[in-house]
Amino acid sequence: MRRVNFIIITLVIFLILSGCSTEIINPDKLKKEFYYIIVIGQSNAAGYAPIETAPNWLKGNSYQIDDYYVWNRTKNIFQSYQLGVNVGTEINNDNHFGFDIFFSKLFTEKYNEQLYCIKQTLDSTPISAKGSPATGRWTPSLQLIPENERSMIRELNIKLENADKFAENNDITLTPIAVLLHQGESDASETVRLKDYETNFKHFINYLRNSINDSIPIINGEIYYVNSNFKEVNSIFHSYSELDSNFKTVKMQNHQTNIGDNLHYDASAHEYMGNQMFEYYEILKK
Repeated sequence: MRRVNFIIITLVIFLILSGCSTEIINPDKLKKEFYYIIVIGQSNAAGYAPIETAPNWLKGNSYQIDDYYVWNRTKNIFQSYQLGVNVGTEINNDNHFGFDIFFSKLFTEKYNEQLYCIKQTLDSTPISAKGSPATGRWTPSLQLIPENERSMIRELNIKLENADKFAENNDITLTPIAVLLHQGESDASETVRLKDYETNFKHFINYLRNSINDSIPIINGEIYYVNSNFKEVNSIFHSYSELDSNFKTVKMQNHQTNIGDNLHYDASAHEYMGNQMFEYYEILKK
């Protein structure tokens, strides 16, 4: 009996120390429709702001966001967002955060609704199939991706399909309400990629619209002003926004604060971007 009690106490301590994010089997039996955002892109979409710089409202709630649930790709379920435990990115227990937490906070507080999220983010992933080797690429032309490199589009589609199965199994509807995007640094870094970026970006956005929803709001943020190539990518975003009434770009000119590498945005910049993305969502939502 003493051994059993010891095992139980040890297990409880382990769970407390390791963190335990709530699993969602059926989010709310009284509801049938749930809204979700899709967060995609490179490292700034995943977020590089360290846990030490997390906002006080997040720290004071054990780094968890009430009513914000992210897709866990290994378990194929939604779990509550908790920094350092379940964040939905490539490293699920990552202790860094990005703009999505600020968007989710505004959404859940204003609408008193749960918000779900599917993330597909990975460092150093261009749209272009050209240039030096990359871990993965965002081009919708899957046949162009070099062998042994990952297709970000294919991986995103797998997550979306698995989330649909989750919804079907639980007799609910998952409705996408926005795509939050941050990508472009890897295309700006090589001339051969930058040359085709305007065309590649348009094809990329068109693919998202055709595969998700032809009028879904797509909101992105400017990349860091590293040099003239990076500024050119930002100008492509703004030019495109003039052609697409359901697309907006957050200007970051006066919010270029970073973690010390002149590339990755810090907590302050992510807060500004996430807040502005929500404001744009309010304008674009149907």
